[in-house]
Amino acid sequence: MNIEATLTQGSTPAQDNTIPVPKQTTFHTPAGPFNASIRSVSKKFRLGGDSSIPFLRFVFTVHVPNAKLDYLAKLDVPANMNEGSELWNLLLRLVGRKALQDCSGGKLDLNALVGLSCDIEVEHVPGKEDRYDFPLVIVTDVREPGSLVKPLVKEEN
Repeated sequence: MNIEATLTQGSTPAQDNTIPVPKQTTFHTPAGPFNASIRSVSKKFRLGGDSSIPFLRFVFTVHVPNAKLDYLAKLDVPANMNEGSELWNLLLRLVGRKALQDCSGGKLDLNALVGLSCDIEVEHVPGKEDRYDFPLVIVTDVREPGSLVKPLVKEEN
């Protein structure tokens, strides 16, 4: 949709009669593999049977080619750093074994992950009912950059 301003008769055009519209943000990310970067990592809690269950929420800025919107995607992972856990394996792919070993017995600064480039795979899960305008968006894979999305190779003339 293209909105244009019109002038009434007798008015004079202003030098610039426009107003900037900030880029909109949405979690309605298209399905497929994309380059992304970690926008934020935060500790959250989910209600469990007898207690709260800690998890980490990763929010990704998804780089969709030629997009007019800023696309986001989130991934919730149990806050379990035992070797072989979902979080351990995710961080192993993103920062490598050496970085995790360097933190052994200490703490990992989650803020250090912000801005980190990666590739993600996004899938859509349609609802069983037609009452939703958009399907559930799920991040199904996170890898180091270039693992899911191959970099463009420029042809030489």
